[in-house]
This record gives sequence, structure tokens and C-alpha cells, in this order.
Amino acid sequence: MNAGWIIFGLCIVFVLGAALPLIHDRRANKDAPLPRKETLRDWRNEK
Repeated sequence: MNAGWIIFGLCIVFVLGAALPLIHDRRANKDAPLPRKETLRDWRNEK
């Protein structure tokens, strides 16, 4: 029974660890930062 609780706890930690970045990204989209300035240019199509 003790090993079952350890495995259950590890599963919870794994799921929360995977879910927290997704929750953080969703909240960050509401306060969208200014778009980045383009630093790379397409030199192949320049004339």
C-alpha cells in the first residue's frame, strides 16, 4: 500500500509539472507583449 501512494504522488507531481507551463502561457497571452522587431532579412529575394 505504501508503494502505491508513492507512485500516486509521483504521478501527481508529473501531471502538475506538465500543466504549470501551459497555465502560465495562457495567462501570458492575455498581457501580450509588443511584437518583436524582425532581425533576420531574406537576402535571397533582394534585388
